[in-house]
Amino acid sequence: MIRLRVNLQKAVEAENYALAAELRDEINKLEAESLATSANALVYENIQYAFRLGQKGRHKVFVYSGVICGMDPVCCISSSLRESACIDKLTRGSNQPFYQVYHILMHSLRQDEGHG
Repeated sequence: MIRLRVNLQKAVEAENYALAAELRDEINKLEAESLATSANALVYENIQYAFRLGQKGRHKVFVYSGVICGMDPVCCISSSLRESACIDKLTRGSNQPFYQVYHILMHSLRQDEGHG
C-alpha cells in the first residue's frame, strides 16, 4: 500500500495522470477489500456455535450420526454446491455456522460392538 501511494505521488508530480488514476483506483480497491475483511472479522468474532469440535450428534433432518470435525462461521462451499444443497432455502440461509461432520455409519458401529 505504501509503495502504491509513493508511486501515485510520483505519477502526479510527473503529470502522468493516466497512471495516477490507475494507482488511485488500485488503492481504493485495496482499501475497500481491507474494510470488508475487517468488518467480516468482527462479525465472525462473535459467532455462537451450537456444537463443539469432537462432539457427537444426529442431524435433525437427515437423521445420520456424526462427529463434528470442523466449523465455519458461514457457508464456505462453492455457489454450485450451495445451490444443489438448497442452502439459501434454509431459515437463516448461508449466514450461519456450518459444520464439517465425519459421518458414522450405524451398521459399522454395530459390527464393531460385536467384536470385542
